Amino acid sequence: MSRNLPINGFTFDNQITSHAIYLTKVNAIKILNDAELFLETQKYVHSYYGLDKVSTIYDVYNIEAEALGQNIKYFDNDLPAVDTNEPLIKDKSDIYKIKNIRFDNARCRFVLDLIELYGEKIGKGYKPRICAPFSLAVNIRGYDNLINDIYSDRRFVKELFRMINHEVLAPWIDIQRERLGDEKAIVSGADAWVAIPNVNIEILNEIIIPSYLQLKGLVGNIYLSLLGGARYLKDPTRFLEVQRILNPFLVKGIDPDVESLGADFFVDYASENNMDLLLGIDSNFILNSSFDEIYKRIKKYIKAGLSQENKFTLYFNDIPADISPKKLKKIFSIVREIKHEYQ
Repeated sequence: MSRNLPINGFTFDNQITSHAIYLTKVNAIKILNDAELFLETQKYVHSYYGLDKVSTIYDVYNIEAEALGQNIKYFDNDLPAVDTNEPLIKDKSDIYKIKNIRFDNARCRFVLDLIELYGEKIGKGYKPRICAPFSLAVNIRGYDNLINDIYSDRRFVKELFRMINHEVLAPWIDIQRERLGDEKAIVSGADAWVAIPNVNIEILNEIIIPSYLQLKGLVGNIYLSLLGGARYLKDPTRFLEVQRILNPFLVKGIDPDVESLGADFFVDYASENNMDLLLGIDSNFILNSSFDEIYKRIKKYIKAGLSQENKFTLYFNDIPADISPKKLKKIFSIVREIKHEYQ
């Protein structure tokens, strides 16, 4: 049964910050403005559940938007969110608000402090993060406005993305890399809005890929982390082809895409293109399913992931805040149990 993989051939990762706030009962506003409290909380959760690594995932979608002046709604017990009723760029002329960004507000300082504290208390391996160009454009322009712009005023859209890349993201990446002490560090761009049917193949090819390539030309090593939606396409491979341009390191399949298309669809593409593989399990599934159902899906994904020769990550997409700690501990023990079977 064992594949005798090296220990780093299989990684278990997760997005657990919402649950960390729930578990520790720490105030969400305070933890997201205090890097030391944030890291200590994540270290506690790492120890409590016996996780593979300490999470550093914060509300990445809000940082650049707030630095620009976009209104962000904060909550005591949950992650903050962009105020979608009041976009920063309500009118097209508001585009000129995107200039002279100082990156010295409390949330930017939080990120930079976190980078420094991670190096002091954890060590190497911190991954700088940004909100990707399309998701940032949605946050400051509004989704409906942006889609209308794409189909009615491509000149405005091109200028919007140029300014986002040149005035916001490239400088913010440079600042993070400088604090990290690595000017070539690979940067992850979170792009949850890039999911089908939020966007289609035309928008992916004509807007999202060119804006990514423009930013990559400015800063070098960067990849975008898309959400999914391949299952909606007649030929789902087209989504993976786009994904491979935006993230040449990794084939990423997350539920419900994986459950719908089958894990082997993603495994085969990873093998054919000599890429690492990530399979993600849906948060609602682990919240609402029985242990037997959870065990079967985890085992199915691990077995599929380890059938190819490159690195494999099993990922829990966004662990529900209010999941029972007792249930979550058992789920994590299931992962470890099955992981040991194959190593």
